[in-house]
Amino acid sequence: MIDYRAGTWGLHVALGWNGSLAPRALTMAIPNAVLTFIIATLLTQFGDETYNNEDTYRHASLVITTTTVVMTFILYNRSRTSYNRWWEGGTLLQKTRGEWFNAYSSILSFTTTKPEMQEQVEAYTHLLARLMSLLMCCGLQQVSPNRDRPFAIIDLEGIEPASMEFLNSAPDKVEIILQWIQRSMVLHMQTGVLPVAPPILSRAFQEVSRGIVNLQNARKIADFPYPYPLAQVSMILQLLHWAMTPMAASLAMPRGWAVLFSFSSIFTLWCIHFNALDLEFPFGNRVNDLPMNEMQQDWNNSISTLLDKRATRPPKFEYEPMVHNQLLIAMSDACSLYEPEKSVLHKGNATINIPDKKSKRRSVVVSRRMQKEVDSDEEDSVDKADPDASAKRKKAEKDIEELEAYAKMLGRIEGEDDAPAGIPPAGTNDVAVSAGSPPALHKEALHNEAPERNKNSQEATNDVALLAASTLDSGPLSSSGAPRNDISREKLTNPKPPVEPHLLGATSSGTTLPERISVSI
Repeated sequence: MIDYRAGTWGLHVALGWNGSLAPRALTMAIPNAVLTFIIATLLTQFGDETYNNEDTYRHASLVITTTTVVMTFILYNRSRTSYNRWWEGGTLLQKTRGEWFNAYSSILSFTTTKPEMQEQVEAYTHLLARLMSLLMCCGLQQVSPNRDRPFAIIDLEGIEPASMEFLNSAPDKVEIILQWIQRSMVLHMQTGVLPVAPPILSRAFQEVSRGIVNLQNARKIADFPYPYPLAQVSMILQLLHWAMTPMAASLAMPRGWAVLFSFSSIFTLWCIHFNALDLEFPFGNRVNDLPMNEMQQDWNNSISTLLDKRATRPPKFEYEPMVHNQLLIAMSDACSLYEPEKSVLHKGNATINIPDKKSKRRSVVVSRRMQKEVDSDEEDSVDKADPDASAKRKKAEKDIEELEAYAKMLGRIEGEDDAPAGIPPAGTNDVAVSAGSPPALHKEALHNEAPERNKNSQEATNDVALLAASTLDSGPLSSSGAPRNDISREKLTNPKPPVEPHLLGATSSGTTLPERISVSI
């Protein structure tokens, strides 16, 4: 892979020759342009009216335009698929490296710190480093087109030859090395080199397994090429387009434009084609393939660095409260601190305000008012939609208000502790009260009927509840269009008999109301 930097303008990228698609595309575009020039010249000098007419120009233009558009679509689709394979291959290799490095680092951090076991720890860590280097090498060989491709590894001196002979005879070396690493973790956990609990050590097992899963996904790209039928059809159509372009371009346009069109279209389409071929198999050793040799070298450097004693011991820190509590900022290269020319725009800080009790009460009152306004608007909309339901609802509400007023009036008279002057003592029964009686006699009658007043007040309350229940059953709508549930049905559990008819009149809806009692207190 070519490592380059486009820079600000990126113009110097066009001048590169190594890894460029231009040489191969020019080998196809230049001969086609020369052939177009020859055919156009012959048609200009020796062509008759059969070729030099408007219909021929129009049909030739249609053919060359259609075939060029179709080929552009087909080749673009293949080139995009090839680039996705190239990018996914590099991503999976990096994921594999990351998972295996985390497993290697975790195993080294799990080793014991006992002085008497340091020799065993060093022996195991050096064996593990060589196995990890060999594991990555065999993994890269699996995805390479050439399975015998050599890669740099840490020297295997010290490993028994019998094991290496068995590894060379195995059909899948990655699986054998992976099993050796996992088995070594179990054995050294029993010997005390890895004195960690099994659930903690299982983290290293999981990271090793995830790494080989990513490697198998990378093998999918190496083992499964672009489908052969699609590649064959694409190649046949591209060859037909190459052969047809000189004649069609010569018939559709003047000689100069025909040569220019042939060169540009062939050069562009074959660049896309060669780009797809270069990116389709990203694990080779060509100039535009993934840098697998560099990846293996970087892997060896990483695992060798962790073998250093300084990498296994955290650095010491001398804490000084007067200095370190300030959390001073410094540049990473120890130069003077960078100060921007323009001050950073301060966007403010988000604050969370906790309201007091008074503001909570005010918010509740405001929310209730807003809810009443919404209910009023909804009632207006329901009234406009269904006038009959609106009339029934208003009539039922009016009857309920009349009964509630009557019940409150009886309760207020009942609550008077001291009877006004001029009212006879309680105990006088059967006092006739008419609408034209004097106020004193009127109050006297009410006072004499005190034993019955409590009963009548409760009965009026029951009448209000009964009327509400009948309203619910009759079907007046609430403000939202649903049946009203404003009045509880709890008062209907023990209904009382209605108020005696001689004390009550009748409303427009048939509900009894007081007619002859007129009290002014």
